[in-house]
Formats: sequence, C-alpha cells, structure tokens
Amino acid sequence: MPDLEIIQRHISARIDGLARLQRHSNATAEQAKRDPDLLWILERGIYLVIQNLLDMLAHIASSDFKGVWASYSDIGDIFQRHEIISEEDKNLLNKMAIYRNMLSHEYFSLDSGILLDIVNNHLSDFTKFQLIIMDYCKL
Repeated sequence: MPDLEIIQRHISARIDGLARLQRHSNATAEQAKRDPDLLWILERGIYLVIQNLLDMLAHIASSDFKGVWASYSDIGDIFQRHEIISEEDKNLLNKMAIYRNMLSHEYFSLDSGILLDIVNNHLSDFTKFQLIIMDYCKL
C-alpha cells in the first residue's frame, strides 16, 4: 500500500496548482503575447501539476505493483495492466508525460497555443486522474 501521507501531500499540492492555473483559464493568445509572465506561469504550473501526478502514480506503482519503468510513459501501461485506468486514460497519461518532457527539456520551442489549450480546456483531465488515485487509495 502506498504511503497515504505522501499521496495526500501530493493531492494538496495538485489542488493548489490547479486552482492557480484555473485563475488563468480564460487566457487568450493576445494576453500571452503581451505578458511573458503569464506564459511562464502556465508553463511552470502545468509542468508541476503533471510532475505531481506522475510522482503519485510512480509511488503507487512502486509500492503496490513493484512496477519498473524506463520512462514516465511506461507508468500508464502499469496502471492499465492492473485495470485501474482505461486505454483512453493510458493514452492521455502518456500525452501528459510527453508534454512534461517538452516543458522540461524543449522550453525554447513551446507552442503557447498548446499551453492555452491545456489551461482553457483540459484542467479537468488532471482532476480525473486525481479522482482515480483517491478512489484507488480509498481517500
């Protein structure tokens, strides 16, 4: 069983991160052009929310499934194999892991449109995985 205190700390951090991103959920491309601080906030916030999710899932995979992975994209396979997430959820999680890597390593070539799309249309994806984790951990 995962350390529930660790999971709860991550969940609290995710709730805070999502709330901060939600404040910018109606951001426009024009605002992003005028305000480089907004782009930085979105980049950093999305990165942290994804990393937080992956850290929780990695902790569960290690403690409950003795899961071994070479990259964050492998974590979705572990959870799908154990029937905790669907194929669709696994694909979404893999996209998040890939985007996390882009935020971490390719930040000079990021498309602000993708950041805006995530904050304007896809914050609920993060909440979906949080609920899956809370259900699995019976929190």
